[in-house]
Amino acid sequence: MLSKRPYLIRALYDWTVDQGHVPIIVVDATVSGVLVPQAHVDEGQIHLNISPSAVRNFAMDRKSIAFEARFAGKPEAIYVPMRAIIGIYDRDFGSGAQFPPDPDEEFDDDDEFTATPPKLSLAGAKVSPNVRSKREPSASKVPVKPALADQPDHEPPEPPAPKSPPKGSRLRIVK
Repeated sequence: MLSKRPYLIRALYDWTVDQGHVPIIVVDATVSGVLVPQAHVDEGQIHLNISPSAVRNFAMDRKSIAFEARFAGKPEAIYVPMRAIIGIYDRDFGSGAQFPPDPDEEFDDDDEFTATPPKLSLAGAKVSPNVRSKREPSASKVPVKPALADQPDHEPPEPPAPKSPPKGSRLRIVK
C-alpha cells in the first residue's frame, strides 16, 4: 500500500506553520540517501527545524524534503527521503506524529531509489534577484522564501523609514 507518511507530514507541517509554531522532523540518519551534517547526528537520529524562518530553498514532495540550513554557522544542503522521517512534531507544544516501521509501506521512489543522494548545491551565493532558476514539474507547491544571503544570521531586517505626511493634507475636524 502507498505510504500515508508524506501526506501526514505535509498536513502536520502546514498546520504547525499556520499556527505560527516551529515544525521539527525526526530523521533516521542511517537510512540510505539521507544527506545531513553527521556531526549533529545523535544515536542515529537528527532533529531538524524546518520552519520557513530557519531554512532556505525548501521543497517538500511525496518523495523527500530538501532545503538549505546553517549548522554552527556553516551552510549545509539537506536531503531527507520520506522513508527516513520517523516523526514530526510542533516544538512549541510537542504535538505531532511518529511513524513506526511498516514493512508493507511503499514510497513513490521505491522503483528509482538509489544509495546515492542527489547532488544539491548551496544556492545561497549572492545571486541577482532578477535571476530565477527553472523549477521542474515535480517540484513542491510550497512557496519558497527568497534567500537572505546579504543579511547576517539572527538579525532582523531593518524596518523601513517612516514616511512623512504629504504636504498640504491636514486633518480638519468639523462639528
